[in-house]
Amino acid sequence: MSYRPVLTGRALGQFNDFIKDHEEAYEAFMRRLLWLIDAPWDAWLVYPGGDEPEFRESQFGEHGLISFRVSDDAGLLVIFNILWAG
Repeated sequence: MSYRPVLTGRALGQFNDFIKDHEEAYEAFMRRLLWLIDAPWDAWLVYPGGDEPEFRESQFGEHGLISFRVSDDAGLLVIFNILWAG
């Protein structure tokens, strides 16, 4: 099953910054996103205790981190934070 990615307001603003100013970050983000839509459960748990396993994080590029929630019922990958420290 492939999940449909959705960006929340905050993540959408962060994504728009990549498009304008950080081509390297944008390309790394898109490569990781294409991987995640088919394998979101292979990402790290945001809350290590396992109480909310649908919240995940994954690294992209050398300096990026994407945080998201997996919704199996809706088939969505809801991205709520994108961090690029490069």
